[in-house]
Amino acid sequence: MVGIARRAYHNGIADPAVIAMTEPTATDIARAEALTRYLHDNIPLTTAMAIRVVPSVLGELRLSAPHAPNRNPHNTVFGGSLATLAIAAGWTLLFDALQREGLDAALVIQHFDCNYRAPAAAEFYADTRLPEDWPAFLEQLRNRGRARLNLPVQLSCAEQPVLTAHARYVAILEG
Repeated sequence: MVGIARRAYHNGIADPAVIAMTEPTATDIARAEALTRYLHDNIPLTTAMAIRVVPSVLGELRLSAPHAPNRNPHNTVFGGSLATLAIAAGWTLLFDALQREGLDAALVIQHFDCNYRAPAAAEFYADTRLPEDWPAFLEQLRNRGRARLNLPVQLSCAEQPVLTAHARYVAILEG
């Protein structure tokens, strides 16, 4: 069974060094499988990229994608696949967190900025977690019907950082 990585964070960015491993619960596994199905059913690109949600603790999210369907002519991961995995990680984390709060909201990416740090040539991962201003975001969303949230995301391959990103998502209550 795969353990859940609990990561150290510095300035909101995951440190690729795992600080503790715990066994995922049946609930963690079911949640990851349900989120993977949702992504594949609703965002076709996630199927083409073979993106998978990895079991993680609440408030954190890890996505993985294999090298083969995301490779470029240099046999490294295509830069667009790296950026897409980062955007999908932030979106999926916020989608799941909003669902857990009982909020039905349209969620979109507003801004994305990234820094490619190294090539990836194997399975790669995106890690993110809810930021400290998550409660303020929820309050604004409930009071005004819309809110913005900045979210850092880090991608790694073979436990080495390959991309750091900062994304801004907008949520608008529906219904």
